[in-house]
Amino acid sequence: MDVNSIIQKYSLNKRTWTHKGFHGVLHFFFAVGEQALKPMHDYFGDSHSITVFYFSEDLGHWYWCSEDMVRLRKSFIKKANDNPKILDQLKKEWYQRLALLEEIMERIDRADFSKLSNNTLLSLYQEWYAAYIAEYGIAIGYQDSFSMHAQDFLFPHFSRIINGKGFADKLDEYYLTLMSPVDESFITQEYRDRLLLLKSVEEKKQILDQIKPELEKHAQKWHWVLNNYAKDICLDATYFKNQLQDILNKDPSLEIQRLDEELVLLKKKKRALIEKLDLNEESIILIKITELFAYMQDERKKYVLIATHYQNKFMQEFGNRLTLDRKCMEYTYIHELKKLLEQKKIDKSIFQERKDAVLVIHTLEGYEIYSGALAKTLHQKIFVQKQEDVSQIKGMIACQGKVTGTVKVVQKIHDIINVSEGDVLVASMTRPEMVLAMKKAVAIVTDEGGITSHAAVVSRELNIPCIIGTKIATKVLHDGDLVEVDATKGIVRKLK
Repeated sequence: MDVNSIIQKYSLNKRTWTHKGFHGVLHFFFAVGEQALKPMHDYFGDSHSITVFYFSEDLGHWYWCSEDMVRLRKSFIKKANDNPKILDQLKKEWYQRLALLEEIMERIDRADFSKLSNNTLLSLYQEWYAAYIAEYGIAIGYQDSFSMHAQDFLFPHFSRIINGKGFADKLDEYYLTLMSPVDESFITQEYRDRLLLLKSVEEKKQILDQIKPELEKHAQKWHWVLNNYAKDICLDATYFKNQLQDILNKDPSLEIQRLDEELVLLKKKKRALIEKLDLNEESIILIKITELFAYMQDERKKYVLIATHYQNKFMQEFGNRLTLDRKCMEYTYIHELKKLLEQKKIDKSIFQERKDAVLVIHTLEGYEIYSGALAKTLHQKIFVQKQEDVSQIKGMIACQGKVTGTVKVVQKIHDIINVSEGDVLVASMTRPEMVLAMKKAVAIVTDEGGITSHAAVVSRELNIPCIIGTKIATKVLHDGDLVEVDATKGIVRKLK
């Protein structure tokens, strides 16, 4: 099939697209392309009609149909207004699906893959995969539709109210307060666990070399925190020992108290503001949806990182059985494993071609995969827009402040090492593996993301100026650019 036929078949040129960029490989990400379609449709009776993702040299691009996102967002808001209990029902159903996923992962941990037949191993992988996309499908389908377009409906809605009440000078401050998550991110939860370890060390007058069992237990719980769609890093006790050493100068009791008080203060401040603005039920439901989706979004990311670990287990075992090296396996996907296992000789060139470029279109009817030159041309023709040279870009304020710094663009995990103290971190979107770099940065600027995105949540926890949803930051800003990040106005200016 040629490029124009594909475009016509899926009406690709008649849609608008919402983009996410990330470091990733086909095998780890393939499940995500499916989750917002049939798994979502099975539960809600509605879903996205199409998703597209593209990889080239381990850099991924994910495209949502914006028209689907608007329709689904409006649909969910109406459902929540008609029946506010839908939020609790969704959370309950999601917990049940997470419990099933956890149970399967426990069985995988106990399994000796080397003793399983090809069919048994594949069946176990498929069982895990089905549970993963079922959990993920109801945890994201509406959420990204809600959070990624917040500037189109949430901000205007609350702007009218805040300005109408005579608080125009407090608009950004009040809006950020109303939209703030009320649950700790898993990054903060890990930090809290480390503080508890440090507190125990101090109370028992131990040194870090004496708590190896405790560090190993901590690593077992949190080994996945720096994973992404490309890497299963699997952190060990030594890593977390070094992390503990970095906070030896802190008083753990005071730090834990600070975390507790910040959360209590935020909730109190939000309640007081809701009363001050005399918000109606419609506005309160929007805030409740934002809070639930922010919590689920963070937990969803947690399980994505955990999922990478389990997918890697299967990928390594199947790679051994198929005599395919890791780079080849990274550009396979689960649904072709049975066929590959049945082949006497595998043509490895297809996997190199996919690494160079692969584009996958998912619909409710299934999926199609295009690779090589065809994928590149298709992606270029529909999804790549030429950017003119600009000196100023605008986005949404996620955390207020105004700073000047040197740009460091982070696209892949190995770019993190280039971020130094005082840099402005620029990314398509931030992910948990970037937190170490985010702590060094004086500001964060992203192409994508909503008010409950990872960049928004972490920047507020770190109190770092942050502007999200610029759409073009990674395209027009380059390493070494000196910029002013004015997160009081949502503007990034090139200085030189």
